[in-house]
Amino acid sequence: MGKTFCANGTVVQVKPSGEKNFMVVAITKETGLLNATLYGGPKSRLKSLVSPWNSGIFYLTEGQNGQFPKLNDFDVKKYHESFRADLFKMWAASLAAEIAIKTKCADNNEECLKIFQGFIDGLELCKTKEKGQAGLIRFLWRYLQILGIQPDVSLCSQCQASFLGRNLSPDNVKYIPGGANYIPQENSFVCTDCSKAKTSFYLGIDAIQYLAAVSALKPSESRTFPLSQEGAGQLKELVFYLSQNACGSSLKSLESGIGIL
Repeated sequence: MGKTFCANGTVVQVKPSGEKNFMVVAITKETGLLNATLYGGPKSRLKSLVSPWNSGIFYLTEGQNGQFPKLNDFDVKKYHESFRADLFKMWAASLAAEIAIKTKCADNNEECLKIFQGFIDGLELCKTKEKGQAGLIRFLWRYLQILGIQPDVSLCSQCQASFLGRNLSPDNVKYIPGGANYIPQENSFVCTDCSKAKTSFYLGIDAIQYLAAVSALKPSESRTFPLSQEGAGQLKELVFYLSQNACGSSLKSLESGIGIL
């Protein structure tokens, strides 16, 4: 009989395994990515609890002879029922989960789970697609920081001019006029004085100011910053590009849901 253990986390996938069983994939604080077997038919009580995006405590028994752990119970702490009726929320959560899986939780299980759960909890509260898109941009930008590949948004990499105001608050995060260009070869931002021609990843002042706020301020503060539709479009192109590069392969959630995201 294997040892029993607990893990705190969120279900991200539930896939059939055999005639009556299911493979459960979760992001957890203790183990990072967790793969466990749920025994029993689709009408079992446990199967009804183990639904994608539900968060809580997993109770498991260690597998033997190379088998996956057995999922014995799941104490759900948070449900995300609105995802079932909202295609954007479903695709956004799927994209975040796919990136976490492909990057193995960025080798930082606790921080990965923290921002992932914060993201889906925030999605649950979003009443508009625009709010959800801004939340997705913030999640992806913060996840790039955990991966250690987030470009510095505080200054121009060529002239070293500061992009930010000295005293940061939701009201005075500032960016030098003209926006900036992201340079993929250098993984850095260049002000429009140093790079006057717009590149494929040009960010207007609205978009770059938003990234500056996300990097410099607490989540409760940065989410209050307005983001125009044009700025959101520019940022989505950038963070989708950076996220896909970080994974080293195409993202299925992004390819199939790009019209929704």
